[in-house]
Formats: sequence, C-alpha cells, structure tokens
Amino acid sequence: MSKLLCALLITSLSSTVWAAPAKKKTAKNTKAPVQAAAPVSSGLMIKTIEVTGNRKIEKDAILTKITSKVGGEYSALSIREDVEALFKLGFFNDIEVDRQVSGKDVTLTYKVLEKPSIVEITYEGNSEVKSEDIADATGIKPYQLLNMAKVKEAVEKIQKLYEDKGYFLAKIEAEVQNINKDETVRLVFKIRENDKVKVKKITFLGNKNLGDSQLKSKMLTQEGGFFSGLSGSGQYKQEMFERDVQILRFLYWNQGYVQAKVDRPQVTVTPDKKNIYITIRIEEGEQYDVGEVDFAGDILFPKQELYEAIKIDDNGVFAYDVLQKDISELTAKYGDLGYAYANVIPRTAFNAKERKVNLIFEFDKGSKVYFGKINMIGNSKTRDKVIRRELKIHEGELYNETRRRQSLENIQRLGYFEEVNFKTSIDPERTEVMNVDIAVKERNTGQIQLGAGYGTSQGFTLQGSINQANFLGKGQNLGASLNLSNTGSYYSLSFTEPYFNDTLWSVGGDLYQSANSARADYDEKHTGGAIRFGHPLAEFTRGYLRYKYDDTQLEEKFDSEEQSLTDRDLFPLETASGVTSSITATIDYDTRNDRQMPTKGMYASASYEYAGLGGDLKFTRMNTNFRYYKNLFWDVVWRNNISYARIDSLEGQDVPFSELYLLGGPYSLRGYRSYRVGKMKLSNKIKAKIIADNPGISDEEATKRAMRFYGGTQQAMYQTELQFPLVKDAGIMGAGFFDVGAADDILSEDNFFADVGFGIRWYSPIGVLRFEWGFPLNRDPLYHDATVFEFSIGPSF
Repeated sequence: MSKLLCALLITSLSSTVWAAPAKKKTAKNTKAPVQAAAPVSSGLMIKTIEVTGNRKIEKDAILTKITSKVGGEYSALSIREDVEALFKLGFFNDIEVDRQVSGKDVTLTYKVLEKPSIVEITYEGNSEVKSEDIADATGIKPYQLLNMAKVKEAVEKIQKLYEDKGYFLAKIEAEVQNINKDETVRLVFKIRENDKVKVKKITFLGNKNLGDSQLKSKMLTQEGGFFSGLSGSGQYKQEMFERDVQILRFLYWNQGYVQAKVDRPQVTVTPDKKNIYITIRIEEGEQYDVGEVDFAGDILFPKQELYEAIKIDDNGVFAYDVLQKDISELTAKYGDLGYAYANVIPRTAFNAKERKVNLIFEFDKGSKVYFGKINMIGNSKTRDKVIRRELKIHEGELYNETRRRQSLENIQRLGYFEEVNFKTSIDPERTEVMNVDIAVKERNTGQIQLGAGYGTSQGFTLQGSINQANFLGKGQNLGASLNLSNTGSYYSLSFTEPYFNDTLWSVGGDLYQSANSARADYDEKHTGGAIRFGHPLAEFTRGYLRYKYDDTQLEEKFDSEEQSLTDRDLFPLETASGVTSSITATIDYDTRNDRQMPTKGMYASASYEYAGLGGDLKFTRMNTNFRYYKNLFWDVVWRNNISYARIDSLEGQDVPFSELYLLGGPYSLRGYRSYRVGKMKLSNKIKAKIIADNPGISDEEATKRAMRFYGGTQQAMYQTELQFPLVKDAGIMGAGFFDVGAADDILSEDNFFADVGFGIRWYSPIGVLRFEWGFPLNRDPLYHDATVFEFSIGPSF
C-alpha cells in the first residue's frame, strides 16, 4: 500500500508542501507527511524554482544557499537540507516548499516568512548606566532582523555590563512588541538596576600560617570601606572573584604550601540585597622545602652555569613563582643560542616524610630557528623605520631571545604606543624560519595642555603647552610651552631629531625666555637658547653635548610704596647679570619601561657644565641624578629620586649668587615654599630698617627677621613616594611621599629639611594634573607653614 502511495505522489499533478523541522511550521495542502521521502532516484527534473514571501532578502541570495538547481534531479533529501540551510541563516521564522509535478518536470516554490525588522530599541529603568553604553554592549542596532538568540546574548551582555559596574543584582528582561505584524517590531530592554552590592566582610576558615590581612591584601575583591566610592573597593564582580581563588592558591604555593587547597567560596547576600558576606575555606597542608635539584635532557651548558642561572635554592622554601622565573631564565638561555622553541619541563617529586620537593629541569632544545620577515602592523602614523631602528633583531639572523626582548622593550620605551606585541609564525616554506609581526596600537603622542590652578608658592597659575612626541610619524619631538603665574612667566620652544640623517646621532635645539619674581630679594629674567647632540655609548647608555647661550638680567624688587627691597650689598645685581656661554657633557643610563609613565626600571645621569666659553658669568657645575621605579604589586608603584649638585667658581670669579642652590616647591621639597630651604645670610640693610620701624626690638630678633635666603654651592635631595590607583578607569591616582634635602656650602645633618605629604594625580588627556599637600617636618624659618598646597601639571620625577 505504501509503495503504491509513493508512486501516485510522484506522478500526480497535485500540490505537495515540504517543510524542514522548525519550532513553527505549517503544512498546507499536504498529501503525505514530511517523513515520507521520495525514492533515491525519483526520475523527476527541476524545471523552475520560485521564491515567495521575501521582502528584504533578495531571491538570488536565497537561491545561492540551496543545493537544488534548475535542470537538476529532484530529491526530497536535498529539499530537506535546503530548508535546514535557510533556517540557519537566521532570517526566517517559517519556510515551506511547494512542489508541482507535470510529467517529469517539477516546479518548486520556496515560501518564506521573514523575521520582522527591529525599527526601535528602547531601554527602560536604567539610571546608573547610559543607554549609549548599553547599546554599545549589546551590538544590536535598529533595522536589523529580529534574532531571538542574539536578543538572549544581548541580555547576558547587559547583565555583564552591570556586574562590571558593581550592580550584581541587576535584572534584565527583553520584550518584543509588534508594530506591524510579521514585519516590524519594537525591542524593549527592561532593567531593574537594584543597589550596588558591596562586599561587607571576607572570612577565612582554616588559615593558620597566613593571616587574614595577608590573604586579603592580595585579592582583587576587597571589603568596602570609607573610601569605596573613590577606590572602587567593596565591589563584587564574578570574574574578579573567580580569579581571587587562583590568586589565593598561588599565594600558598609560592610560600611552600604546595598541597594547599582553596574551596569554592560561599557567598551570602543580606536580605536587603545590599551586602555580601564571603566565606573561604582553606586547607593549608604542610610547608615544603626544596630538596635535590638536577638537570636532564639536552644539556648545552655546564651544570654549574645552570645552577648559577636559577634562584630556587637547596633547602629553601619551595616557591612556584621562583620556579616559573627560573624556567623563563633557562628557556631564555637556550633561546639565545637560537633554540626559539626550547622546552624546559620541571619534574617534581614530593617527599612527604621530609617535606621536600625534589626537582629536575628537563630540557628539550628542539631545532635552531632563524628570523625571517619582520613586518610592522598597526602603525598608521609612525613610519616603519622609526620602529625598525629600535630593533636588536634582524632578518636572516639566528634567533636570540635576549635581543628579541630588548627590541620589545626599546619600542615600548618610545612612548608612542599603548600596546606592543611580537607575533611569531613559522614560515610555511621553511620550518626553521620564524616570521615576526610587530603589532602596535598607537597612542595619541600629540598633547595640548591647558591648566589653571592655585598654589601656596606661586599663587594663581596658567599653564599651557603643545607637544608632539612623534612629529609627522618620524619620531621627532616638537614642543612649545608657557607658564604664567603671580610670580613669573616662562616660554619655550624645543625640537629633537633622535636619529639625525638616519644615523645614531640625536640633534636638538631649545629657545626660551623667562621672568621670575618668586625670590624675595630680586627679580630675574632669562633669554637664551641651546643646541644638543647625543649618541649611544652602550646598551641603555647615551652621551650628550649641549651648548647654551643665556642672557641673565637681575632687577631690584620694590614694595607697594616703590621702596627697594633689595640689599645691593648682599645681592650686587650687576655681578650676577650678563651672558653665560657654556658647554655641558652628560652621560645617562635609562632602563625605564616607559619614559612618560614608568612603572619599573631606573634612570641615572651625570653631567658637567663648563661656563667659561667667553661670556660674563663663569663657573663650573656638576649634577648627578638617580631614579628608580618598581611595581610592588598590582598597580602600586614605588618611585625614588636621588640628586646631588655642586657649583664652583672659575677663573677667580665668584659664583653668581643667582646660580646658587635653594630648595622648596612642587619639584623638590614639597612641604616648603619655593626657594625657602637653603643657606641664609644677614641683610644689614633690612636689619637697620627693622630696628628703625620697631623701637625696642632686640638685636637677636632683628637679626632673625633680617636673614635672607641666599643659596649654597651644594645641593642634595632624596624623594620617595608610593603611587596607587584610586579610580583606575578614570586615570586618577593617589600618592604618599617623603622628601628630604639640603642646600648649603657644606652639607651637614643640621641643614637637612624633610617633609611628608600626599597627593591626587589625574592622568588626563591634557597631561598629569597634580594636587599635592606637603607637611614640613622642620618648620619654615620664615613663614612657619603648617601645610603647603601645590597644583602643577606634569610628573613629579
């Protein structure tokens, strides 16, 4: 009976409808169920294929996705596969296939019901997150076809967006509202934000050897506190919390507790859904030490040399972080011999009785590799040669891991790029050749800075600058700046070509003009310029020569009644006014990872200035400076600056008093006003006036008031600070600092001044805005300031 039915279906002239399995399907005029497939070889040929119901999707676009073709043999299996393929496009709610048979010819009609278009997307209930940010997160845009799978993904993305902002209990629902049935809809995301969830308390159970504070300090999730709004502490984020479990495990493993277990934390939400209590159970286990250490496999170095390369010590605590660093160091040693894919496998054996871990480093050197093509990717502005000239690796050379790493660091130190990645691949034609793609993401190296502020020392300030650290993409530096305040003005223009005429010589020039009235006893003006030359001397080391021509003019200071405040006997202005013609030799050593925002590395410099090339003012000056940066943990950076300077007379001429050293202000001792720390001298003129204006005053008191800040021939200073994130995403950092220094002819313990303080720094698009409060530990002998506030633009050091 079934065979007869199939035969009748093949030869009939009536209409049959086919539909693929779907959530919604219809079967109009169907004479046989869909499961009743035609014979493997039907003998029918497809004469015509039609498409109906399509409004937005072109007919040709549909026909290209089906295997049934005009002139081909009709197949029920192909029809079923065609319908399934069209459903996978995601454009249709329903698909039917109508078959009309005439003799041996078949006419197929694909009847489609397209998904409606989204003509409007709205967001309801969001007050803490902007609709624009939600729209960017979902990826769904108006006039796209409605795809419920993508709508579900969008809900999950919005949920994730809210979690990242601390709204872990936010509820998101999507509602589809028909506007024109089966054609257009409105998509509404209904959001119930709820309050931010705060981590109220984190409790550890089972930790005996590592204290709660030690564990909490390493976690990304932190308990909420008074400054939670600024620091972001107390937020609960699922991804961050899952990472904390791994962090705690590694913390134990790094201290020898190699069998420590950290259970999945228990999270309890308070009834008001505002706070979370977290409980973490820990099984510490025993602490293991390092047992025997040996090497095996492809050993290419003397064992003694390998022992010297590793830091893990016999009988010391077994630490996984030290082990990982040792593996990297050993891998790099093999990489320097050309074995780019050398594998160092740590084989560990635990001795529970002695609580020791025996360790064998097993080497698999692999094959030697040579550098192939080195390409630059992502540098739309910066020219290839600007990047290429920083490379220590070259095409055709044997692979060298140290030089590859140095090349990466050199490019990062330029400060032109947010990201620098070396992507390697094996040459498809030569397996021993490694091609390198240097992928960079350019940062905005052009800065226009405008700022205004107020400080204890300078009063109101107006600052502005234009700087292009990568001028025309050639790596050149061009800058202009101005600084106006109640105490003076400063204008400058500078240009530097780091690789003059494609050589290793750098050439630069400066022009400047300044007026300074910050000193209490005289005003000074400078006009001048300089020419600079530099050349590398060794790895990370450069030498410089700088010629400077400066015209200095000192002027008397007057009070509101036009009475002179300058003691011409103490400050003979004519002896410190005139032209300075000098040459300065400098050598510096720089391993900072970023010249604009260093987080690790050091900078050291020493210079000697000879001001005796003609001119009026003659002296010699020596300067030394050392800076050290270290990322202690996460984004907390320890910054240090040590400096020493000395100036001496030349050709029997006294050192110009305007060149002597005084400290104080935002770039030296931040707890004191500018030029208020250093050697002082008695002004007889001012003393006489004080006695005349104050009958009966004691000689001792008159002398104290008449002391003037004069300056010393030596200066020494140390600054240290911790910089840490407050609002990381906004670039707002906090800092705590300590400064100590002295400026005198002879440096002794008695003439050192110190201060402590804190500050807030905003790494804004216009530069680093610094707001700092300094507290002197030795009170200012003139003003007795309890606090000095300074606003400035630019890094501290």
